[in-house]
Amino acid sequence: MSRVARAVAIGGALLLAACRPRAPEPVYPGELQPPGRFGRDFLLHQRLLFRRGETEQALQTALQVRGDTLTLVGLTPLGTRAFVITQTGLDLAFTSSLPEDQQLPFPPRFVLHDVQRALLPVLDSRALGDGEHRQELGDEVVTERWQGRRLRERRFRRRAPPPAGEVVVVYGGEGYVFGEAPGPIEIDNGWLGYRVLLTTLGYQPL
Repeated sequence: MSRVARAVAIGGALLLAACRPRAPEPVYPGELQPPGRFGRDFLLHQRLLFRRGETEQALQTALQVRGDTLTLVGLTPLGTRAFVITQTGLDLAFTSSLPEDQQLPFPPRFVLHDVQRALLPVLDSRALGDGEHRQELGDEVVTERWQGRRLRERRFRRRAPPPAGEVVVVYGGEGYVFGEAPGPIEIDNGWLGYRVLLTTLGYQPL
């Protein structure tokens, strides 16, 4: 085959590959909030255990919030950087040092959704007593359960699916108060079919 013919064949193959339909991105609705909504700067070090079907992965993460910038760093077992997600205002940036077959199973935006659904204030806790509280926020119904003036459980449901099901966040230990070091947190994501267990290793106000 001549060089010209070979080049045409390679170009045609690349064009066909580019035109093939890509797998649709999973639906994870909702809007990210600016990091300034945390209301304080902090550094949170956690161990993350991810389970989906027969897949199980563990890593450590460092979450830093400074003003309107959030930085989430995933660490390998050797302590080196696996990936970095940065949110400044509503803009995202992502870098990864992982091999192609070990990339994040979901877009970085989905990871930050879990962080914010677990750690950000949603309902006005200053006006909440113990018991269950429900509120419609945009296209979602948010339900929180408080006990001893501490958050014990939070549920997110779409008013008009898809996706069906709920995202359930359970706060272990003594529960959670915004601005304090969280105890164990379990996220059961019924929209995307996985569970995440977060264990706090260290917390430092900045």
